[in-house]
Amino acid sequence: MASSPVVLSRYDSSGQFLAYITVALDKQRVSVEPTNASKANGNGLANENFLYLEDANLRVTCLEWVSLSASDSRMVAIGLNSGEVWLYAPAANQIVSKLSTGSVHAIRDFKSQGDVAWCCDRDDTVYRFRMTDFALEQKFKVEGCENLQKLCVVDADHILLASHSVALVQVSTQKVVRSFPGHITSVTDMAMVNANTFLTSATNDRFLNLYDLSTGGTSAVLVSQADVTQVSHFKDLVVAVALEDGTVEIFPDPLVTTSNKRRRVVSKQSTHRVKMQRPESQEAVPVVNVSINADIVKFAWLENATIPYFDQMQWGQLPPSHIISKSRPAAGSKHAHRSLHGEDVVAPKSYVEGNATVTSGDNFKHVKEAILELERSGADLEESLADKIAQSTMGGERAESKKPKKRATTGTLTVVLSQALQSHDHSLLETVLNNRDEKVIKGTIGRLQPPLAVLLLERLAERIARQSNRQGPLNVWVKWCLIIHGGYLARMPNLTASLASLHSTLRKRAELLPRLQALETRLEFSLNRLDAHRARNAISSEETYVNGGENSQLDDEEEEVEYNEELDDAGLIEDGEMDYGSDIENDSESELHSEDGESGQNGQTSKFASEEQDFLDDTALKPDVEDGYSDIEVE
Repeated sequence: MASSPVVLSRYDSSGQFLAYITVALDKQRVSVEPTNASKANGNGLANENFLYLEDANLRVTCLEWVSLSASDSRMVAIGLNSGEVWLYAPAANQIVSKLSTGSVHAIRDFKSQGDVAWCCDRDDTVYRFRMTDFALEQKFKVEGCENLQKLCVVDADHILLASHSVALVQVSTQKVVRSFPGHITSVTDMAMVNANTFLTSATNDRFLNLYDLSTGGTSAVLVSQADVTQVSHFKDLVVAVALEDGTVEIFPDPLVTTSNKRRRVVSKQSTHRVKMQRPESQEAVPVVNVSINADIVKFAWLENATIPYFDQMQWGQLPPSHIISKSRPAAGSKHAHRSLHGEDVVAPKSYVEGNATVTSGDNFKHVKEAILELERSGADLEESLADKIAQSTMGGERAESKKPKKRATTGTLTVVLSQALQSHDHSLLETVLNNRDEKVIKGTIGRLQPPLAVLLLERLAERIARQSNRQGPLNVWVKWCLIIHGGYLARMPNLTASLASLHSTLRKRAELLPRLQALETRLEFSLNRLDAHRARNAISSEETYVNGGENSQLDDEEEEVEYNEELDDAGLIEDGEMDYGSDIENDSESELHSEDGESGQNGQTSKFASEEQDFLDDTALKPDVEDGYSDIEVE
């Protein structure tokens, strides 16, 4: 019933009336409908009297039928989030009495037996009332019983309290007498099927457990084909359940064992399955609630979005799988037009609310929270003297340019984030995720409701898987979600299934880490080798440059040496080379000492001239006269 417009619904013990809660704009309303036409007025119209909760902040948290021994009338007990229980009389359409717990915590469950009524609240406190004068008799807490969701009256001195597990509590001592294993998720229904056996069902669970009070063991387990939303039983003879997929299953004789196997706990499947659908389109029609007795099963469904319709049949004659065809109510049907203000007969075409299509609008669920947040933040954003001067004509544009821009507060971001997650608005979610300030991110997630944190992690996982370049900024959101809401996530029974996308994405990223580290090592090794190679090439090029300069100088000196044929023929080439080499050395020395003046250069020149004259005067050095040469040639 999570997607149903009906918030809560409950059949009375006889199955003749259905009490249900719906939402009208920003308020909730209570209505009681008869399940057959004979209980309605003469023309077949249903009850049009509604009880509106005047305060928009009031929410109904539990709904039960109550029988008072002082009168034969039946009333509806309405548990509220304000810590009160109202007793509503459908015949008079008014509140008969209000039971106050003296606390502001929401009522989780309410049960009555005779002249005594019990209830538990969100603070895990148990209250006992006298139904004769509607006074509070007793209140207490039981050690070891936390997060209470349901209670059930066993006898005058024993009650059952359930969260995920179930505890049998003795009222006189306020102690737990026996504990039962319970379910993985929170218990949603608990009832006594006989004096020694009780039945439980839980959220998102398709198993119903029957426990034995005397032994503390499980008598039987009823297994349905989908998650259970509503449970009804007739003593310990038959159990009927409404499932999340809209079908009804029936379990006759739940405590009777027909198996020959020696097992402690016997699981049983349903023997009858009922499904409703449209005859034209084969569209399924979901059942919102069910009631069963010895031979008749009654069920209710919605038409035109909010109007309950009823039907009944003998379940003993049903086949194992039965399909019921239900057409939509005709436009001329009286049931199709019932509303709070009647029908506009002047209109050419009757208006059917269930067929209306919403083309534009907004979700105003969090408008009040946003207004309160803006009022709280408005105290910090009051106009200062500089702002007032900037707005005046004397301040000019210069003051306006210096006016600081206002930043979004964390509370406002939380409201926007909650609305984006609940309405699946991806563009609005992107405006929140683009915030890079870690302090703002931490404050926003700290104000976020824990159930929405799971949805936020799924959205973050989708974006990280599609856009790997945004992993760094989005990891900040993931980190603070896990830090702040880690306690809530750890208590989730199907955490791996709920966060399967995030788990697979992070696992794939983690598998790449060793390969990236190996690649980083190889890159560093390659870069180091490249740097060493470049250093060796630089050193070798410098040595080549230095050696090349010396070789070129020697080549220039060798090119300056001249060859003398006459000296070579006379066998004086070695002395000539030596003399010439000495002359070159002397020339180089003279050039290096050119700064000594002209006198040094003249003396060196005269020395060369005297040596040349000695060579010419030496007759021993003259060549011999050879045959074939004339005297003139010899000279």
